[in-house]
Amino acid sequence: MTQQELNKLLETTFTIPVEIRLNTFPNDTPYPQIANLQQTGFEISARELLHAIGSKTASLPANYQDECINSAYKFLHLLDFEGEHLGYKTIINIGSDLQTNTSNEIGIGFGCLIANKLFNVDWDTLEPILGHGMKFDYRATNPGQNYVYEFKGTKHRKKQNEQIGNGLDKKNEMHNRNESYDVELIVSAHLGYSNQEPRIILADPKFHGFENEFTEEAKIIYRLRHLARIAQYIGNSQLGRVLYMQSRKLLIKKDIAQVQEFGEKLLKHELRSRESQKMLERIITITVDNRNFIGRWVSYWQPKTKNFKGNDFRLPRFSKRGKVEIFQGASADIYKTMTETSLTALKEKLQYVQAKYKTNDDIEFTTFDDGTTMAFRII
Repeated sequence: MTQQELNKLLETTFTIPVEIRLNTFPNDTPYPQIANLQQTGFEISARELLHAIGSKTASLPANYQDECINSAYKFLHLLDFEGEHLGYKTIINIGSDLQTNTSNEIGIGFGCLIANKLFNVDWDTLEPILGHGMKFDYRATNPGQNYVYEFKGTKHRKKQNEQIGNGLDKKNEMHNRNESYDVELIVSAHLGYSNQEPRIILADPKFHGFENEFTEEAKIIYRLRHLARIAQYIGNSQLGRVLYMQSRKLLIKKDIAQVQEFGEKLLKHELRSRESQKMLERIITITVDNRNFIGRWVSYWQPKTKNFKGNDFRLPRFSKRGKVEIFQGASADIYKTMTETSLTALKEKLQYVQAKYKTNDDIEFTTFDDGTTMAFRII
């Protein structure tokens, strides 16, 4: 596989069949943008799916050892982008422990793309809902509108009905709360092997219960959590931990000045650590078409220093020509906002630019709606 062939593979588009469970939609459904999905299906590209999974499943770091699991790299090897249908490569046999995680990541990737493409939500507001118990998974906002989503994924087609039912059970748990939202949607994504047809099921229950997720304070908390994932995505766990700890502090203190001072002190402490210095040595700046991106090239899907369930699983070789690497980074202006730890700056919408740039050696750098960039190369 040459670099040009890799670029072409990543631009492959797939149309995923969609079923809408009409008995769970109100008669006056407010979602005209999904009304025709049963006829047209949902179209995505390989690159879009890999980015959505890679950026939105990055963990929130609790300490300096929580290096990001590179889900985009993993799924580049696991999924067959040249098969009859989008799905896992038929030569892959994933153990049950790893299978649960991969299905969940697939569901999040599809769900985030549906929210972004069909409802035009701000990507930086699309974050898991805080807390435990019977609740929907994700929330998102647009000016004057609040959305809640349940994202599920499974390798087994028959389990989709169970996932939809689970979402409806959550509805019943919250039904007595006097709250409503502009979008309340369940998304179940089935992705089997590439010789099996994938499927997305959508359901729209009457569901209530998340008023505290859409306050002015919550906007900053969720944006901090989003930026913490970006820090993980580009390989800077220390910065990710600072942003995540700020979001947790804001939940308790509710004082922007105190939380900002806390963030500044914590960042200085993190930067002094030996682990931080080692990590920062791997972070590089790449200039493409006069734009700077901060990040690093990676060629593994989980940190070698940590043990995970199913850590004996080995990814298959992607190309006989050479190893594949992924650059995951953020635009320099977004990175600057992250390192300033300024909560005041986060009150304004971050300015994202979506574009594509190509280097002289045909490596394509694509920026997305969250200010991150991704590039793939054969080495």
